[in-house]
Amino acid sequence: MKNKLFLLFAFLMVIILPLNAQYLEIIESEIQEIVLKEQEAFKNGDCNQVLALMEDDITFLANGRRAPSKDIIGKFCRSIPRPFKTATFDKLDVYALTNETAYAIRTLEYPNDEKTKMQEYVTKIWKKTNGQWKISHLHSTVKEVSITKVASKKAIDDFLKNQPIIDTHIHITKGYLDNEDYNNIDPDIDLAKIEWMSQRFDENNIVLALGGGPMKYVKLWQEKDKRHWTGPRLPCNPLREQDEPCESELPDIEELERLYKNGTFKYLGETAFNSMGIHPADERFNPYWGLAEKYQIPIGFHADRGPFKRNMEETPHWNEDYANPLLLLPVLEKYPNLKIYLMHYPGSYFEECLEVMKKYPQIYCEISAVSMFAPKEMWEPKVKKLYSEGLGERLMFASDYVGTIRKNIEIIYNLEWLTSQQKKDVYYNNAARFLQLSDSEIEVHYNMVKQ
Repeated sequence: MKNKLFLLFAFLMVIILPLNAQYLEIIESEIQEIVLKEQEAFKNGDCNQVLALMEDDITFLANGRRAPSKDIIGKFCRSIPRPFKTATFDKLDVYALTNETAYAIRTLEYPNDEKTKMQEYVTKIWKKTNGQWKISHLHSTVKEVSITKVASKKAIDDFLKNQPIIDTHIHITKGYLDNEDYNNIDPDIDLAKIEWMSQRFDENNIVLALGGGPMKYVKLWQEKDKRHWTGPRLPCNPLREQDEPCESELPDIEELERLYKNGTFKYLGETAFNSMGIHPADERFNPYWGLAEKYQIPIGFHADRGPFKRNMEETPHWNEDYANPLLLLPVLEKYPNLKIYLMHYPGSYFEECLEVMKKYPQIYCEISAVSMFAPKEMWEPKVKKLYSEGLGERLMFASDYVGTIRKNIEIIYNLEWLTSQQKKDVYYNNAARFLQLSDSEIEVHYNMVKQ
């Protein structure tokens, strides 16, 4: 009996251990270190070291073609011309799966000629055998792609003259003393951050921004700068530093109605259902959906599996499935007039976003984060599909990350296939329609950028 209990305990430990965030970080750190050693050996032509880090029965594919043996991999390693070109883009992502398995994805770009560049994606599966990490599977894909023309600063600045912009995704938080961007602006670090954000708005023609966060700060931000349309993050995470102070996961419904009714709050979000591991249709949210429908409050719904790098101690119940916008369908059946926009459209749930948007004409989307961090070749076709499906008029501008407004403006401008009018629509007109701005509000916004 004792032996059976011991075996059961050991089995459970094998299952539970990979779920421990701290342990996963240790595994990922180990893999990071050994991957860098393997890359350095390959770069320097130390092929014996490279092969020593591979299992004897490794599967190796190059552009979809399988190498028949490990010996062939060795011949390839020794024959490839060196030194390599310097990569213009080099990103390594490592993900631990269990205490004995992990995978690594490396994305590289190299210059080729004036019109093209080479892109390489290398995927490796690592297994720990007899205490040593080795590669059990390797797949490398190399392709030539056209170099996208990037507009000059002057061209973008000229285009933006007298052009207001609505940012549909910012984060409202406390000020951070260690942030050198703004910690010298004001002795009060919270006010310093607000002033710094106001400066970014001035520089980038932001006439209105939708942002959520802790109740304390969403009240303060809209008070200090009326360009903010604010509201509570839903639900608030008491473990997440960015949500401090978080006195309750859900705000007091009576106070919230009062604030919506008198116009203090004009927004609800960003929703954090995936972060908290709670289904969007959980009955606890019904009063908030009802309130948002009653006052036609815009709601930002996080509709992507990421972010993939996060502090699991802050989000122990993380469930990326709860970011699937299809889970909103039962909510929309109960509250069919909800005004929701789907965040991070070009991401992992883009097909689901399209499905929901086709069913409900008041559902819009915004483009942020994915378009800034993922290769353009991965997300741009999804944006084109949005337009080919007749939904381009519902795409809105958003920045998400602090200090990236200009970068996101440039991303939209450099979509060459968008007409000038379509770019202006993304920057302002689509959001103005979604938010049901009055003619007088729109006139004020245009006057703001003229000045």
